[in-house]
Amino acid sequence: MQRRTFNGLVAASGLSLAFGARAQTLQKVVLLHSQPQITPAFAYSSTLPAFLGYWKEEGLEVEVNPTAGAAAAMQLVVGGRADFAIGNPSGAMTAIQKGADVRFYYTSIRGDIFGLALPEASGIKTLADLKGKTIGVSSFASGGNNYVRGLMRTAGLEAGRDYNIAEVGVGARAASAFQSKQIQAFSLWDEAYVSLAQAGIPFSTIITDPRAEFHAVGSILARNSDFKERSKLLVGIARGIARAQLFQFTNPEAAVRIHWKAYPQTAPRTGVTDEAVREQVKVLAVRTRLISKDAWNTRRWGDIPRESMEKFQAYLVETAALPQAQDVSRYYTNDLIDEINRFDEAAVVRQAKAFRL
Repeated sequence: MQRRTFNGLVAASGLSLAFGARAQTLQKVVLLHSQPQITPAFAYSSTLPAFLGYWKEEGLEVEVNPTAGAAAAMQLVVGGRADFAIGNPSGAMTAIQKGADVRFYYTSIRGDIFGLALPEASGIKTLADLKGKTIGVSSFASGGNNYVRGLMRTAGLEAGRDYNIAEVGVGARAASAFQSKQIQAFSLWDEAYVSLAQAGIPFSTIITDPRAEFHAVGSILARNSDFKERSKLLVGIARGIARAQLFQFTNPEAAVRIHWKAYPQTAPRTGVTDEAVREQVKVLAVRTRLISKDAWNTRRWGDIPRESMEKFQAYLVETAALPQAQDVSRYYTNDLIDEINRFDEAAVVRQAKAFRL
């Protein structure tokens, strides 16, 4: 198969990239990621749909930007400064209870990616051992911040009273925070932990919260008015991501190479070698099941069964991440899922298997 190439790739500030050509014929939209650095694990919702032409086939020119966290991304959508945000929906659920006029309608990661990681060198073995210690999160707006607070309460420990939380970012900055003894544990997410272990910080254990089995991450948030006025746009964004998920699931090595070509700032400083790609594919492997069509055995990309959503809400209420339980249809809808899933999966698989960069 002939290799596709970038079509009018334009670099913006920081890690922001605008994709597309012939802008006069494509609808411009802004998609925000709720993390400060868009890693290859999120290639399917950033670089792949653009590089492979999926969004262009939907008539879209998509500008993808990072943000500090889900709360910050959501506020920009609410304020009309972005069209979509993709991230952990728990903060949006709280905002919706307070009157924010938004909902999410497609979820790319279905399952728990979080966990409290205890480095081998720390000597810490249990939650109780963290009393008086400091736990690092990527940002106070991150899902890992709420997650660790709920998990630590199961041991009777409260942030600010029994232990502290510090903002340490990800990657080298997070590693430095541990090596300099600013923190003794991490509350990040699965791919971040594999990367830290590869960087020389192995973990004795990663403690997860069994109540978070139906955690949703990578949810696309849009304004409620758009569901009536721009439903085709909503479908196009999500269908491009669904196709890219299948491509990444089928050929993760290609996903890594494409992402590093588009975001050279995220590639290894030593260069994009075969060994570096293999190591990164190991990072992506922790998400293989969670980004798959069968993550929750629904045989559909991106949907959340109502029962699963109710269990997720119950977990958030129990951990005080959400004030109260409400009708879950206020937060999300599956109404567009059937249309989003209308694409030729076999063609995507063939493309992925034949792809070479």
